[in-house]
Parts: sequence; C-alpha cells; structure tokens
Amino acid sequence: MQIRTRFAPSPTGFLHIGGVRTAMYCYALANKAKNTNGDGGSFIIRIEDTDQNRYVEAGVQEIYTALELYGLIGDESDIAGGDFGPYVQSKRLARYQEIAKILVEKGAAYYCFLKPEAEEEVRKIYAAERKPFRSPHRDLTPVEVESRLAAGEKYVIRQRLPQNMEVDYEDGLQGKMRFNTNDIDEGVLLKTADEDGQQFPTYHLAMLVDDHEMQISHVFRGVEWMPSTPKHVLLYQAMGWSMPQIFHLSLILDPEGGKLSKRKGATAAVEFIKEGYLSQAVLNFLMMLGWSSPLPREYGQAERELYTLSEFVELFDVKDLNKASPVFNREKLEWYSQQYISKLSGAEFELALKKYFKVLDWVNIRPELLDEIFGFLYRKPGESSEKTKDLLRAVISDSKLSEKLELIKTRVKSLSEIPQMLQFFYQKPVADLQNDKIKHIPADLLPTIVSELVELHQSLGADTTLWTQESWETAMRALADKHGLKHGDLFMILRLVVVGSPFSPPLRESLQLLGAPEVLSRIASAA
Repeated sequence: MQIRTRFAPSPTGFLHIGGVRTAMYCYALANKAKNTNGDGGSFIIRIEDTDQNRYVEAGVQEIYTALELYGLIGDESDIAGGDFGPYVQSKRLARYQEIAKILVEKGAAYYCFLKPEAEEEVRKIYAAERKPFRSPHRDLTPVEVESRLAAGEKYVIRQRLPQNMEVDYEDGLQGKMRFNTNDIDEGVLLKTADEDGQQFPTYHLAMLVDDHEMQISHVFRGVEWMPSTPKHVLLYQAMGWSMPQIFHLSLILDPEGGKLSKRKGATAAVEFIKEGYLSQAVLNFLMMLGWSSPLPREYGQAERELYTLSEFVELFDVKDLNKASPVFNREKLEWYSQQYISKLSGAEFELALKKYFKVLDWVNIRPELLDEIFGFLYRKPGESSEKTKDLLRAVISDSKLSEKLELIKTRVKSLSEIPQMLQFFYQKPVADLQNDKIKHIPADLLPTIVSELVELHQSLGADTTLWTQESWETAMRALADKHGLKHGDLFMILRLVVVGSPFSPPLRESLQLLGAPEVLSRIASAA
C-alpha cells in the first residue's frame, strides 16, 4: 500500500504551532515510506478554505511560508502540483455538491429548509430534553422536497443518522471506540447557497471526499475531532468507500492547564521563528511532545533528546505515538534552541543569523514589534527602533561577525538575544563603575586602577592577536595583587569599563576583536 498523508490547515488566521507537529508527523510517515517502502510515499498539503466567514486573505501564504521555514515541503500541493488536484477546497465545490446529492439519494442525507430562527427554536427544544438535534424536515416526502426546491426555498443538506445504532471504530492511537447515533447531532454537510449562488461544504463532507479521491491512507488530526468520527464512519459506509486509518493526536497543553492558546503566549508557528528559535530546535521540541524514541537504552542511561528531522523520519513509527497530552514547556524549548545553536560553527551561526534577519524583515517591521523582539535595547521614546536598526545594520555588515558569534554560541538561547549580547562591539557603552559587583572596592582607588589598566594594555602592543591568554592574564593578576584586590574584581572592573555590563563574552577574546585603539579609548574615557 502506498502511504499518502495530508496536512490540511484552514486559512482562518496564523498556522498554530500544534499544526507544525501534525504536519511533521504526516511528513515523517510519508518520507519514511519513500525510503523503505517499494510503493513509496507522498505528503500532501491541502488548503481547507470552506469556512468563508473566517477566511483570512493572507492565511494561505502564511501557511506555506511557515511550512517552508520548518522544512516541511509537500510532494503535492496547489504550489507543487500533483495528479489529485485541485488541492484547495474552494476549487472543488461542484464535486462536493454532487456527492451531497448522491448521499441524499442513498438516504444518508436529506434536504433541510429550516430558517435560522426556526432552527434555533428547535435546537432549544432538543437541548431542554437533552437529546441530539433532529430536523423536522428529515421526514419530508420526495414530493414535498421537490415542491420546496421548485419554489426556490433555501436549504442545507444534513446527514441522516440511523436511530439507536452502535458505531464501532478503532483509532490508530486512541484504540477501540463505540458511539451510539442517538447521542449525535445530525450536522450540515452542504451549506446554504451564498449571495453568489455558491454552496460550500462543511468539514465533514469536504474532508471525506478529498481524502477518498486523493487516496489518503493515514490521517493525523487533533483529538478534539474524535466525537465527529462516527459521522464520518457512516458517510464512508454510505458511499461504499474505504476509510483511511485515523490517528487522533493528543492536545498540547499550556503549563497552567488547558489547551495551548494565544491568550497565554505565542502559538503562531512563524512567531517562534521571529522570536529567534532555530526551526530545527522547534521541530525537535515538538517531535517529543507526543512521540517516544524507540532507540533502546541501557539501565541508567539518559534518554536521547536530540534528533534531526531526517533522523526522526528514519525512526518514526505510529506505534511510538503517545496518548497522553504533553505540556508546552518554554524552558525546554529554550534548552533545545541553546543545544542547536551551540553546535553551529561560526560561519553556520552567521548564516543562521542573517537568515533570521531576512525572515524577520527588520527593515519594514513595526517599531513596537522590533522593540518587543529585541528587548527594548533603547528606552528613549522616539529613537528606539531606529537605533535598533542601526545596530542590526552594523551586525550584518561586520566582516568579523562569525568570530564574535563563536564567543557567545554557548550562551545564546535564541537568535533574538544576539544584538544585545554583541551591542558593545558596535556601540560604545557608558562605563559602569557604580555597579554593585564592585561596590566593595574603595571609590578613590578606582581612578588609579583604571589609569593603570590603560598602561597595562598599552604595554601589550597594538597587535591584539599577540595578547595571549598567558601574557594578558599574568599582567592582570599582577595588577590586582599590587592593589590587594581579588583577581576576579580586576577583571570585573575592566569588563564594566569596556563592555558597560558585568556580563559579556570571554573578555580577552572580546578585547582582541575590538582592537587595541578602541580598547584603550574606552578605558581612557573612564579614567
């Protein structure tokens, strides 16, 4: 059997980060089949845009952009093409209408002419009796239906459910399920015609038709869709079609409980990239939210946590998916990001940073968003975003950027932190000799120490490549001993003068990259 999976988002806003996990599982199963299955595999991207009331104009492009950023490229899509298109549901309306009428002919659906206000009243009656909704029009005779249609009455087509029927279904992840049709509403399959005379299907009909005609073999979707499954089982049976294997994935939970939502922080897939997380790190984080590695471990051996996408594809098997709902732990995501950044070479790090700036589109970005991403580097009203842009320009054009990035790669959790961490290289800071880190040092001694720091670095010569760890540290320690200071205190004074902060990349290497004239200028300015 050929493995054909599909990721079918709706362009009703941004692509949720949970959608990336679903897409990754679809991608992994299909691509593993390409490598191991003689029949091959295909990953399909389908746009489900039948909810026109919530349709967002830029939503489709946002979906494709997000998937591209995460490297989850479809084999078939409206962009890539394929033999089973169109891959956008609004381009397939005639087929849905045709299938809806076939279902009516088979007795599995019916015309319902209830006006919205009348339907609301009927629903209230059924709700009061704690019964599932049934339209009074389900029992109209064919003659009555034809008469109403001829009169031009507006209608929907609803699914007709058998009375008191047990529907058995085995989910690929959740296991055996049993539903009774007396507990299920009869939902709409084909909506009322719009102002242009177009009739759009609901998810239940469009998904069914598309999955069958695109020969989808495996479906991954959220567990919240499980109550709809008996409706789909009955529709497949009515059409005489084989049903794909469905895996209802667990929800990703917020640390405070409940479904991960925008209200509690970033959930848009692209937003995580704009916050500076490497896509590989986000994917690795997501793959572990619902999947357990099958690799064996010896007793006491720590669980392996780092997997590239290609390694994940090679290992992926649906039997290793987990039922339990995982918690979205931001600290764990930062750990993954730090792990991936630390493994980059300076050149790779520079390439990743420049790609990040390009995705961020920092030249055209809204000022308040620029400030938000880069932590309010400048707080004076009206100048923050422009100064930030000046800093980013300096970073991008730096011929020694990769060397500077090498100094900080083990300290960085996201790419958005880099401008602030490297800021002192490009913009001279104000010396901070009032810092609490050195408040125990007599204030009248500080000017003397700073003056002697100038002399010390002058003595090392103008070529900073010759400032070896041994020669520089020896001179620094001797100066500290001369004034009865702890060695760490003297290094801190120099850091506060040159960097303007008690935190910096390795100090000697930073001085070397700044160059002797700039180092001497900064120390002299604080004297």
